Amino acid sequence: MGLKQISLTMPENLLQASREYSEQFGYKNVQEFILDLVRDNVMLKNIERYRKIDGRMKKGLGVKKFSQKGAVKYIKEL
Repeated sequence: MGLKQISLTMPENLLQASREYSEQFGYKNVQEFILDLVRDNVMLKNIERYRKIDGRMKKGLGVKKFSQKGAVKYIKEL
């Protein structure tokens, strides 16, 4: 997994608050803090989405029902 550099523009007061927060909570720098925020948000959103999908599947909502042969055929066509 390679790293990719991005550029981020934010208001000065938000940057300063981010620096203070980073120091207060032990981040090495603002970049590490922002990376942690993005990682957490992506993971939480995915977990939330998967739980909704799982709930719908358990209720049989939006679920395709196949025989074993039909399921194999469907998967091969993906």
